[in-house]
Amino acid sequence: MKKTIEMFIAFFKVGLFTFGGGYAMIPIARRQIIENKGWITEEELMDYYGISQVSMGIIAINTSALMGYRIDKEKGALIAAVASALPSIIIITVIAAVFEGMFDYPVVVNMFKAIRIVVSALIVHTTYKLMKIGIIDLFGWILFAVSFLGVVLFNVNPILLVVPSAILGFFFYPKNKAGKE
Repeated sequence: MKKTIEMFIAFFKVGLFTFGGGYAMIPIARRQIIENKGWITEEELMDYYGISQVSMGIIAINTSALMGYRIDKEKGALIAAVASALPSIIIITVIAAVFEGMFDYPVVVNMFKAIRIVVSALIVHTTYKLMKIGIIDLFGWILFAVSFLGVVLFNVNPILLVVPSAILGFFFYPKNKAGKE
């Protein structure tokens, strides 16, 4: 029961402090789930985020559900998904009920402009940390460059990059029987 409550609180915090969607959740999830609790590894977070990126649905909730599943199977997935979604549901309900027309006020618009700047910084920081973990050799740098240019210059759909990269990873990073590279 204690772990269930701890999971709910940790994932509720992830949902509560995530502004800007899936990318912005990573530093918060890292702090709550990896650094504070030690429930998953940095590599697992990257894997779950990658799967969520190409899955249908909300990236943050999908990633939370995958982390929750790793922590406590089906019960963990349900707790993590609900707890990470609940703050948004509460906040949006309050905003819709109480603050109708609030975006007509310049002060509110300006607040959200500033929030977008901070979210951008969080995304850049997350990208940097993911690169340090994910790009481990020349193949990684080439794959990164090709993927980055494909997205930036040619607006390539992420799934058209992720699926082939998984296949390439199978060949470029074979595992031995013990699961080590």
